[in-house]
Amino acid sequence: MRLNCLLSFYAFSLFWGIICVFTLPSLVVYFSVYPFLKYPQDTFQNLASVIYKIFFFLLPVAKLEFDLLEEMPKGAIYISTHQSSLDYPILGYFIKNYLTVTNLNFTVIPFASFVGKLIGARSLRKNNLGEIAKMYNELEELLRQNRNIIIFPEGTRSDGKKLHKFKKGAFRLAMKTGKPVVPIIIDGSVKVVAKGDPCFKTTKTTPIKVKMLEPLYPKDFKDEKELLEYAHNLMEYKNNV
Repeated sequence: MRLNCLLSFYAFSLFWGIICVFTLPSLVVYFSVYPFLKYPQDTFQNLASVIYKIFFFLLPVAKLEFDLLEEMPKGAIYISTHQSSLDYPILGYFIKNYLTVTNLNFTVIPFASFVGKLIGARSLRKNNLGEIAKMYNELEELLRQNRNIIIFPEGTRSDGKKLHKFKKGAFRLAMKTGKPVVPIIIDGSVKVVAKGDPCFKTTKTTPIKVKMLEPLYPKDFKDEKELLEYAHNLMEYKNNV
């Protein structure tokens, strides 16, 4: 167990260490292109993707195995199973031009809040209805501009065995904008680090499988409830295959 905790501390230090090393040059690039690009955030996200790749390369306990679509939809709502805090950088590894919604409160750590906003993460407080409405207006506008959204529809991390009930937000956005929902199955990250446990669960190399399913188009469903239920049943089945 002591070795597991040391590995966890190493991973935490590695992740934020790489971010600190890259932050200054990343900010130089970011603010250099800021006046000339409609979405300067994309530049920072590309740099963040490099950080994630370095992180997982230097973290041998997690072996990523990707099974992605040959052509990933643009202007889509990517929904993913959620087992571990590793899932955020896993998705940022290959999805571009996105905004992701999290219920993690970044504001308690100013540096993390600053970096999170630059990367495209938005912290959502569940009980603030005004903030939620404003957030969904922003998401709608981004989708209409052919940008991507990343959402964990369970709203929290699971144990990897059974999916939690899905929240409606992603499917309501899909029906309102006509944009596709792209399900992603992340399986195995919970075997590395689980919710509520500060220490890694293993020191052995552990496969984390990332499978992207075919897009679900709102026009093929009568309403958001049918779309939500279909997506949940499909992802639960694929998660246990």
